[in-house]
Amino acid sequence: MERDLITKIQRLAETPIKDSSVLVSIGDDCAVVAPSPGRHLIITTDTLVESIHFDLDYFDPWHLGRKTAAVNLSDAAAMGGNPRWALLNLAVRPGLADSFWSSFSEGLLSRLSEYGVRLIGGDTVGAPDCLLLGLTLIGEVAEGKWLSRSSAQPEDLIYCSGNLGEAAAGLEWLKRHRKKRRSLGRQKGMHGISRAVLKRLLSRHLDPEPRVALGQALAASGMVQTAIDISDGIATDLAHVCKNSGVGAEVWARKIPVSGALKRASRILGISPLNLAVTGGEDLELLWTVSKKNEPGVRKIAAEVLGYGPFRIGKIVRNDGILLKTSQGVIDITYQGYEHYT
Repeated sequence: MERDLITKIQRLAETPIKDSSVLVSIGDDCAVVAPSPGRHLIITTDTLVESIHFDLDYFDPWHLGRKTAAVNLSDAAAMGGNPRWALLNLAVRPGLADSFWSSFSEGLLSRLSEYGVRLIGGDTVGAPDCLLLGLTLIGEVAEGKWLSRSSAQPEDLIYCSGNLGEAAAGLEWLKRHRKKRRSLGRQKGMHGISRAVLKRLLSRHLDPEPRVALGQALAASGMVQTAIDISDGIATDLAHVCKNSGVGAEVWARKIPVSGALKRASRILGISPLNLAVTGGEDLELLWTVSKKNEPGVRKIAAEVLGYGPFRIGKIVRNDGILLKTSQGVIDITYQGYEHYT
């Protein structure tokens, strides 16, 4: 089974596009790549575990493959890097048909190819009762031009790239209704949520868009040093930035970007849209800090990439912790983030 699966993935990963950086690819003991001159390597890895990070009751294999790639691409985006190569590790349980792996591989490779990433190797093993999907992504970044979590300064302004909470709302709907998702395009509105709103929320959870171009633009500007992707919610991800930088943060509830779709869905789900936006994970938007001096230039750069203005949601402060300022008072939200479902 292992040999057959490797052969299947290798065949799908073959590309007519000439990539001179890949000297040895799938099928040998190691891959061999040639990094670009004057560039540093960035390396990230993520593992998705069945029933913890995804549920096959409603995650079709094609979208599962795309999300496996997206979470790694989002890490590269947060560093301002150019993703180049990937390694796939699978622990495969019994009961999954060949068609599952064909669809998974096609989804994975479709997402990687959108960003010019080549799958160059990996490993497969059997597992007794649980599917594990591990992807390691290797990319490049200009010398001294990467973004990190450790350079935020007091009085820096905090920005994010897009609406928050929609992925968490999509997950909440799936957990409650557990409908086998065949196609986002065929999804009907249910339980008071319109088809258009439901499609948007499910897409944000099942097929999130990593902000690779934005991360690269922020890093290239030289005006931003600190960024993180929002995978666990701003309450947790911003706390990571603050801990690494030795600062705190003040977040303004009224400035957090919440879409009309999320507001409508929240009424049906009976969950505060602000709660979903603050603690919900997997939006894969970027969060960054910028000095007041550099704010206008960075806003312009981000708007050119996004097609709309980014959202200023708070500022860095000297005190520890993450404080959410609402119309009803101040709440400490430090590390009150997303927990993967079980």
